Amino acid sequence: MAFTGFQKVGGGKAGDAKKRVIGAVAYAVGDLLMRSTTAGTLIAATSSATPNLFANGGGLVVKATDGVVTEVEIDEIDYDAEYFAQTTNNSNVAHNYMLMALTDSNTVNNTGTDDVTNPVFMQTGVVGAAADKKIIGQFVRQIS
Repeated sequence: MAFTGFQKVGGGKAGDAKKRVIGAVAYAVGDLLMRSTTAGTLIAATSSATPNLFANGGGLVVKATDGVVTEVEIDEIDYDAEYFAQTTNNSNVAHNYMLMALTDSNTVNNTGTDDVTNPVFMQTGVVGAAADKKIIGQFVRQIS
């Protein structure tokens, strides 16, 4: 199964792409963007991202940008939907229902332990062979 970054695969509501302001940065379809708390734009998600940085504004790029435009079309995160995600390490069914941080804007860090500091994604299954490094899961709502 070929995909890069994140890809919505089922459940939830049908998404309408929304235009959001970005810096003049190139983004690929499937990149995860979060709110910048200082720049007034969306930026590429990082390993220190927390769920609240995706609420009300962040989401997945649905149309690639070229590094010149300052608007991007995104599909906001749907917490009732499932998504395919790329992983840093080989996928493993023993990681199902673990909370995971991001490695970067298109990869989940599946270390095999719950990440309680920056939990952004929860694995619910694996996709393909372990070496494919692909999983299915859901984005995590804010944890208090």
